[in-house]
Amino acid sequence: MRCLVRPTSDRSPFESDGFEFAEGSLSDLASLRKAVAGTDAVFHLAGVTKALRKQTLWDVNETGSRLLAQACADSETPPTLVAVSSLAAGGPLVKLQPGEDVPQLYRLGRYRVRRETDPTSPVSNYGRSKLAGERAITAFADRIPISIVRPPIVIGPGDRDGFEMFRMISSMSVHLVPGWWPTLFSVIHVEDLAQTLATVACHGERCSPRTGSLDEQHRTPSSEYGQGVYFVSDPTTVTYAELGKMIGRAIGKTKVRCIQVPPRIVRATALINQGMSYLRRRPHILGVDKSREAIATGWACDPGKLQRAGDLRLTSDLQTRLNQTALWYREHGWL
Repeated sequence: MRCLVRPTSDRSPFESDGFEFAEGSLSDLASLRKAVAGTDAVFHLAGVTKALRKQTLWDVNETGSRLLAQACADSETPPTLVAVSSLAAGGPLVKLQPGEDVPQLYRLGRYRVRRETDPTSPVSNYGRSKLAGERAITAFADRIPISIVRPPIVIGPGDRDGFEMFRMISSMSVHLVPGWWPTLFSVIHVEDLAQTLATVACHGERCSPRTGSLDEQHRTPSSEYGQGVYFVSDPTTVTYAELGKMIGRAIGKTKVRCIQVPPRIVRATALINQGMSYLRRRPHILGVDKSREAIATGWACDPGKLQRAGDLRLTSDLQTRLNQTALWYREHGWL
């Protein structure tokens, strides 16, 4: 196993597992060519989720992805490229159509979870940059085997963004829920995601150059739309309030107070955070861009495509995975 790392990257978590390291950058094509040389499969997990400048998102998530695909295509024996995108690239919940039959687990009010064949509709610059990265990669689909995996919220050891939910519930027994309305969410544990990525690399469906194409006349998906693209998540969908209560149980809190935060307060808080980010030169998890996602209709997806193919590798249910994540935070002094 070879990992692409920056010269300044902390390698200590991986050194005991016998990993090989290749120093480089997503902006350096020569280093990428060297990193992918002789490999059978490349897992593209690098990316930027928040940034002080909008252009940084595109530089990494689009241009960096294109250069990596180029490096794979230039290889003497091109490897399979499995790119980890995001549910944010697909977009939030989809409005139900008249007569549409959807299981109750995958619907809430007038909305349902997102599927691979739904036209994309990202609401944030982050989501749009990840979608641009997908399209940059699939442009090489006639030269290398490519699959794209879009995870939702990822939990597990070492996750700092998700830790904020655990920290607030642990310290104050409070869970902040953006918006006035209940919204559905999907979650995946990092170990389940890793197992699924390996399975997709071995025998997953591959993209075509028209994977993300729409019929220009009717603005409807082409026959190849969504080919080689997978949503991966725990089959259980929960509201954001339910997720907070499940985290409370994982921590050992008998009662968690869920406080609904009006959208205008979310936006105002994000604006303040953004200003502080510029002063500190460090992006905040809830900046203006992420606030657009926070007040959307919900973030849930249907993992049915992976399930039908037998490629969804889940070893534990969602509550167990939250319990394991909370235990890791405790054992490492985070909680």
